[in-house]
Amino acid sequence: MTAHNTQECEIATRSNMVFDELWLESNPAMKDGDSSKEDRKAMPTATTISSSSSEESEEAATSITGKFSNIEDRYYVDARVLGTGHHGSVRECIDRTTGQRYAVKSICKNDPAVKEGALVREIVLLKEMKHSSIVHLVDVFEDAEYLHLVTDLCTGGELFDRIVERNSSDNGAPCFTEDEAAKIIYQILTAVSYMHKCGVAHRDIKPENILFDTKDEDSPIKIIDFGLARKHYGSFGEPPMRSVVGTPYYIAPEVLRRKYDSSCDLWSVGVIAYILMCGYPPFNGKGNDETHAKVLRGRYHFPSREWKGTSRQSRDFIHRLLQMDPRKRMSVEQAMHHPWLVRHAAAALIEVSEERQDKPSNTSDETVVKSLRMPRRGSMLRGHIARGKVKSMFGR
Repeated sequence: MTAHNTQECEIATRSNMVFDELWLESNPAMKDGDSSKEDRKAMPTATTISSSSSEESEEAATSITGKFSNIEDRYYVDARVLGTGHHGSVRECIDRTTGQRYAVKSICKNDPAVKEGALVREIVLLKEMKHSSIVHLVDVFEDAEYLHLVTDLCTGGELFDRIVERNSSDNGAPCFTEDEAAKIIYQILTAVSYMHKCGVAHRDIKPENILFDTKDEDSPIKIIDFGLARKHYGSFGEPPMRSVVGTPYYIAPEVLRRKYDSSCDLWSVGVIAYILMCGYPPFNGKGNDETHAKVLRGRYHFPSREWKGTSRQSRDFIHRLLQMDPRKRMSVEQAMHHPWLVRHAAAALIEVSEERQDKPSNTSDETVVKSLRMPRRGSMLRGHIARGKVKSMFGR
């Protein structure tokens, strides 16, 4: 079966998504893919040119952040690459003053697929996010060739990898127990609730973009990668978003129909909940087109072999999120108070999550992420399937 990744699903290219926050603040009615060429030419950039020398002016004119700076002045950057993505690589770095360890994602600016506006928007949104279950942007550096994003460093790896590990046993048991799945889903929902209250739609929530702080079985999670995220104020009358972006298995049907709001993230959470329980996605095709067609039909099943040991409440939770009509889909608040989560997500976890929900991340206390990476997964997933390590995931 062909594996999928975010880039393959971007029917609307990122050149249609160059809205930085300055533009959105002054043009709240603008939506993805609807601006004219004249509008795009008029968009302000994040570059500020205020130097007296011609050399500094030339540097600023080619800069995304407004100035060049050397990341090595503040951080020791390990030469070993921890992970690679479509547009860059991830390494560990250490603050030369404090000794604190972080992750640094280095993005090649010369890559034709890298769009300046999308990078600006990602930086602005990450700087705004202050939630314990969302990766914290610590620093930004830029040189002539690369943009370096310094973030939390987590050592627990991706949720995707844990699903693969759990699923490889093929012993007929659920991929995750209901307690384990509920705790993960609840943390994802607290982050989604925070994002939506901030007017942010993530638009690419998937196991590859969910990392564990540590290797502990009960490690907290963090959501990463805001490359496809954007501001959207649907509740204030902003027209629906229209760019088709995301990853095939997790994309909501209304996104494919080019008329959607932030509730598309709740559909993705429903897909993740389904996978955590059985180890494979509810909508599975041989390629993007077939997967999209199944998403648009919205038909899925709970085969008895994998689901016989699960509760009716868990299936009801998934059913209420995988509603074709977004108006019938549970809101994030309704999902967080669904009986399945109330029963299986430990009370202590709920209380701690609610207390920390609106507090900024404390980078000195948080463990750091070793595998932060750009959207990916094609070759890795194919490799697992080729070696027979994932028998039922993403195709059985």
